[in-house]
Amino acid sequence: MGIVGTGRLGEVLAARLRDRFRTVLYDSDASALRQAAERTGARAVQAPELVRAADAVLLCVPPHAAPDALLHLARLAAGHGTRPAFISLVTGVATAKLRALVATGPAAGTEVLGLKPVCQYTALAHGVPAVFVTADRHRLDLLRAITGDLGTVVAGDEDSVGAVNRAATKAALAACENLARALSTAGTEPVLVRSAIRNVLAGTALDHPPQPGNPYTRSILDELAAERHAEPIGGAA
Repeated sequence: MGIVGTGRLGEVLAARLRDRFRTVLYDSDASALRQAAERTGARAVQAPELVRAADAVLLCVPPHAAPDALLHLARLAAGHGTRPAFISLVTGVATAKLRALVATGPAAGTEVLGLKPVCQYTALAHGVPAVFVTADRHRLDLLRAITGDLGTVVAGDEDSVGAVNRAATKAALAACENLARALSTAGTEPVLVRSAIRNVLAGTALDHPPQPGNPYTRSILDELAAERHAEPIGGAA
């Protein structure tokens, strides 16, 4: 298994996958590659060894870098007579666009698949199952074998994943900032504010939808419903 990119997602995947696969890690930034390899235990390699050693290569690079990274590696693989499947986890670039880059020329015939993660890297690092979306139904078996216990692979609209992740991130940041502001205004100690966000707020989100039999949660849901009912229609006069 090859992983290209040592950002947050690439590093988490390297750490999670190395127990199931002989995982090699590559990044054009030599310093970042060395540090990521030390943290994850994955073996750092250069691009030629990556395309020779890996049957599948996960692209975990920033959107602006994805086209050049794929084209470089696919051409390198073709030159070495190898044909790894390149699997894009880049939510900001359509898989069809990447596939078109290698449809002709020296890298023609390169397999490019999409596997877009609905996830946040810290949650993934802590073992919270994620959903991965692919439009490549014919390769579901391969993609599910790769993700394994990381989560569930579903066939669907890959292009929707970026917007979903952005909306969820925005809502989460707003909730955290609102809670921190409310508790700080009430004089709550900073250590308690941090724990309220990282444990109570995050834990409640992980437990969503709530169990209907939990009386504590039920009382808060009733309180929220009452607050919504009390809001004036059309806003304040």
